[in-house]
Amino acid sequence: MGVLFDELDKEMKRRRLSTVLVVGESTLGNPELAYVAGTAITRGGIFIKRRGQEPLLVVSNIDIGNAKRGRVRKVRTCSDYGFEKLVARHGRERGYVLLIDAILRSVRGGGRLSMYGHNELSRFLFVTDALRKLGYKVIGEGDSSLIESLRETKDPLEISRVRSVGARASRVVNAILDTLRDCKMSSGKLKWKRRTLTVGMVKSKINLMLAEQDLMAPEGTIFAVGRCSADPHEVGHSSSPVRAGTPIVFDLFPVGPDRYWFDLTRTLVVGKAKPLVKRMFETVLEVQLHSLDSIRENLPAREVMNSACDLFERRGFKTVRDMLRGDGQAAKVGFIHSLGHGVGLTIGEKPYLSLLSDDRIRRNQIMTVEPGLYDPRVGGVRIEDTVLVAGRGITNLTPLDKELEI
Repeated sequence: MGVLFDELDKEMKRRRLSTVLVVGESTLGNPELAYVAGTAITRGGIFIKRRGQEPLLVVSNIDIGNAKRGRVRKVRTCSDYGFEKLVARHGRERGYVLLIDAILRSVRGGGRLSMYGHNELSRFLFVTDALRKLGYKVIGEGDSSLIESLRETKDPLEISRVRSVGARASRVVNAILDTLRDCKMSSGKLKWKRRTLTVGMVKSKINLMLAEQDLMAPEGTIFAVGRCSADPHEVGHSSSPVRAGTPIVFDLFPVGPDRYWFDLTRTLVVGKAKPLVKRMFETVLEVQLHSLDSIRENLPAREVMNSACDLFERRGFKTVRDMLRGDGQAAKVGFIHSLGHGVGLTIGEKPYLSLLSDDRIRRNQIMTVEPGLYDPRVGGVRIEDTVLVAGRGITNLTPLDKELEI
């Protein structure tokens, strides 16, 4: 059946599940279905796995080619189960439930059944309720669900996909840095081909280069200049000029055609940085290198975060721990967010390197390590790499230099 489905069987047994059902109208925005299918399916499908049996994937007639390029060997169409007749007789919603019922009966799917897939909540509840009325023992799961737990670690194909996106994203960043280096300075603003360079112009170039690298940035790109970069998720105002001597937080988080993401951030100053910005950068870099060195298999994720806070605080900066102690200033000055998160079919999955995380670091997890410092008086500094846990240490998947002044 393959390594993934062998692991799925083991996890089903551990959780006392007889059948797994993963559904969705598309694999886009549906990491659970994309994960088990192993390929992009425009109109989604129905994945069913009976414990101990080969999985089955049912898709529309026009998606059969894409579906067969994925992980599942046994692929059928909705028409094979009389979907059109079911819809004609019972309507689309009821027909869809009866289609799932027909597929489940064909594989003798019963017992404890768990459903997964990102869908519109009301429709998901409708399907769950309808299946229960048909006699299926549909159960719910909390954190972590079966599919979520399997997605935490990556197989060699997934690692290669993330690594490929990272290499191409790094080319885009280097090209933008070259553009900034080639600019002339005039009254503190950058000039590109005799025009004042704006954030919007930079982002247009980023989007063009992403397309050339077969990447997309559906959630945008952060290119925040000056004081506004003190807000970690400030994307940057299109009309704002790119200024010399001020920090620029450049956070790029693209996705590749296989739906795998990457996440990286560099902070730079064109020209000379102010002393406080330089000190912030040196401290952030020190904390990041310390954190990268400390990550290892089996370590509780919160320990990496606490260690980063320890070092920031020794260097005289506030952290989120100060906020938990009641310091209101720590919500907007200092290290004000968590250290990192998992990356794969989303850019916000386990493990979470945060103070309240219950996650434990595991081999073959892919995660970001992104310490930052923020001060509304001058702006922000963040350095982010995406890395692979390789046992006693990490493999850095981000082939980019870390320099402040360019």
